[in-house]
Amino acid sequence: MKLIEGHKLINSNREKAIALGNFDGVHIGHQRLIKALVEKSLEYNLESCVYTFKNHPLEYMLRGEGPPVITPIEMKKKILEEFNVETLILDEFNNEIMSLSPELFVKEILVNRLNCKIAIVGFDYRFGYKAQGDVELLVELSKKYGYQVFVIDSVILHNEKVSSSSIRAYIQKGCIDLANQLLGRYYSIYSKIVHGMGRGKFLGYPTANSLIESFHLIPMDGVYATFVDIDGKTYMGATCVGTNPTFNGENTTIETFIIDYKGSLYEKFIEIQFVMRLRDNYKFENPEKLVEQMMVDVENVKKHLQGRQTMLK
Repeated sequence: MKLIEGHKLINSNREKAIALGNFDGVHIGHQRLIKALVEKSLEYNLESCVYTFKNHPLEYMLRGEGPPVITPIEMKKKILEEFNVETLILDEFNNEIMSLSPELFVKEILVNRLNCKIAIVGFDYRFGYKAQGDVELLVELSKKYGYQVFVIDSVILHNEKVSSSSIRAYIQKGCIDLANQLLGRYYSIYSKIVHGMGRGKFLGYPTANSLIESFHLIPMDGVYATFVDIDGKTYMGATCVGTNPTFNGENTTIETFIIDYKGSLYEKFIEIQFVMRLRDNYKFENPEKLVEQMMVDVENVKKHLQGRQTMLK
């Protein structure tokens, strides 16, 4: 898949079918839209293209106070590639973009820059200055500017509309199973491994300590059964999210004991897939009690994960 940053860099010679939206999470609702994009691009012999922003619009408007990101750019790119999207355009949401009226956004970006012939959007898509443009206006403008619009209905699961905001809430409340169902795969964090306090190694359970970035969406404190992808190979893991209450920690960390892994992980990048939440974090009387519980956690991980697929299909 081709990655292009900024609409000004586009060579608009080839006509395009374009999916528009933020696509944070690339959840099962987004996936329905992306599948429609690929189908229409093949039907009409167009380049399939996803147009989105590298930064969340709310993050820009609220000066860094936007929602945490479910799928950072690299993860989003990886998922879209699996759907055979040809081009991903990552634009910068800035004052120039924010100030465009709905019609100017269509004229200057979709039509003139991107050569859009088909626009595919969700039913609640908004665009233009102060989000004044909606699906109805996008359809109305299509008559003037010569493109077609296909609108994708919402996906309902368990009597609930699938949305990025509900997925964020489930992850932050520790409801990983529900979040995974809405995502259509396991929620994952891709991160660099850094040096920790070394307590796990001392206790006989060396852990990989993930570097937590400001944009990461951190699950609720607790111990999770996880799959861990390292250099293309997948292992089972017991991942603890929290402050290490037994040792009176203050800062949130993500530490993973990777079952049957040998070797150093420092400075490597790993992907942690959160499958299920096993328990709350406890403050144990002493390190020995913690080790006893860790033994139980590892056995529970094996019991729950053996025989499972490493990604939801």
